[in-house]
Amino acid sequence: MKKILTLILLLAAVSSAFSQDQAKNKAFNEITKHVIQGQMEFLASDWMEGRETGTKGAYMASDYIASMFKAFGLKPGGDPVRSSNRGRRPSNPSGNIAKRTYFQNFNLLEFRPGDTQKCSLIDIFEGGYNAVHLNYGIDFTLTPGVQAVTVQSPVVFVGYGFKGEGYNDYETVDVKGKIILRINGFPGHNNPDSKAYKKFSGDSPYARYMINRQKDEAAIQAGAAAIIDISAGSSVRGDPSNVPFRYTDQRTKYEGDEPFRTAPRVRLSFPDKSAQGITKINLSAKAMTQLLDNIGLDIEAFEVQSQKLKTNSKVLENKVVNIETSVVTRLIQARNVIGIIEGKNPESCIVAGAHYDHLGTVRDFIYNGSDDNASGTVGIMTIAKAMVESGIQPEQTLVFCSWTAEEKGLIGSAYYADHPLIEDIKCYMNYDMISRVAPDDPNKNKCDFQFTSTVPILKELTENHIRDYNVNLDMKYKGSEVPAGGSDFSSFSRKGIPIFLLHGKFTPDYHQFTDHVEKAEWTYMRDIIRVGFLNLYELVNYNW
Repeated sequence: MKKILTLILLLAAVSSAFSQDQAKNKAFNEITKHVIQGQMEFLASDWMEGRETGTKGAYMASDYIASMFKAFGLKPGGDPVRSSNRGRRPSNPSGNIAKRTYFQNFNLLEFRPGDTQKCSLIDIFEGGYNAVHLNYGIDFTLTPGVQAVTVQSPVVFVGYGFKGEGYNDYETVDVKGKIILRINGFPGHNNPDSKAYKKFSGDSPYARYMINRQKDEAAIQAGAAAIIDISAGSSVRGDPSNVPFRYTDQRTKYEGDEPFRTAPRVRLSFPDKSAQGITKINLSAKAMTQLLDNIGLDIEAFEVQSQKLKTNSKVLENKVVNIETSVVTRLIQARNVIGIIEGKNPESCIVAGAHYDHLGTVRDFIYNGSDDNASGTVGIMTIAKAMVESGIQPEQTLVFCSWTAEEKGLIGSAYYADHPLIEDIKCYMNYDMISRVAPDDPNKNKCDFQFTSTVPILKELTENHIRDYNVNLDMKYKGSEVPAGGSDFSSFSRKGIPIFLLHGKFTPDYHQFTDHVEKAEWTYMRDIIRVGFLNLYELVNYNW
């Protein structure tokens, strides 16, 4: 009798495992081009107006995502529904409760440039000085920080303004309250054979993009008041005001009364935290020549020296810059979108997320952000749909999140990481830009996978699923103990939560108004979503 009972239990376990595999495979096959394309064509459409945080387009996009979560059968995981009894708190303001919305709301301060933007170059000599007042939009452009600034200071040359292992442009100079002059790029950037290039370059355009962010952070930490960047050629374009015809461009099909110009970046910050942002000045070629005149600075010689990891920062004698900026500030509301599939253990979860915001609209050009990051958002929504369709209740709760304000500094994901629905987060999966391949990839299958190296199953599962399901992805793996970067996974890894990121490749359309949905590689995107689904399916039932 005991043997019969054991056999029955064994057969039941085998049957259950077989049933789960069937459910998984069925859901896997439901992840199709049509499901993906149908969502993405709307989310990246002109109706969304570029989905910039705090705008009408972002609210429309978040409403759409919430409606899809609801249609797919996810429960809301956002803010508790407010009680109709004024003045009374919700019965259970935290934890996984039934009465919630799909939105996690929070306030932000928005900083926009004001009308006053001034810059003067001052040469000091024995017995006097000579000041040249520059014309805004012709001699210089200026992107203010988060606070209005009036400063007159000596100029400090800081090389590349770069800090890295074995190299620090700030080591020998004090730049607190000073205006710094720095070179675009990083040590050895123009010589791939140099020691410095091999040490700092990274292996992708994404890594070099992160270098620029790190340079700004280094300047802020050093206390610099403003930055002037030295770049090749003029960094200020004059816009003639007397052209008597409409502007046409065969590439963009734009027809307007004036030429297209970029706009200063709008900054956002939490109201209760110190906002970070530094004023940046771009000089015309003429103004830059005047600033560099008679200072004994050989830029080419410095670049050669830096290739050997040697720096030569110094105060520029007799050179002073005066700037005056203004900033307009207002309080806005932003929101993440959150849906859940409840697990057998409601006290632990796995979070999957992607940011839905992008750059908005600039002078009638819509930055649709199809790849960045309607693609990742659609990936999360599609996996949520497949998980529900599998019909299997996971061991851990699955929390699906669409973040806002990633483009403003990972703000939405950072807010959730500090205010999670469920405290015990076993793992976080991130999608960012998953619909485009590298221009030089003839097989259209190269993809990046970043993960927490102390949790090797994240890589092992991915390798196994690509092999076992014959998925056409040539994955490049990069593991580290605390992964860091300019995407939302950083908000979780800094809290010690294991992460993995699936990321496509950068293209010339990155952060341009040409990032349109018709350029998506649908099979490539489908395969990335399928691998993410398979990974999550296993991880929610993993013995953490």
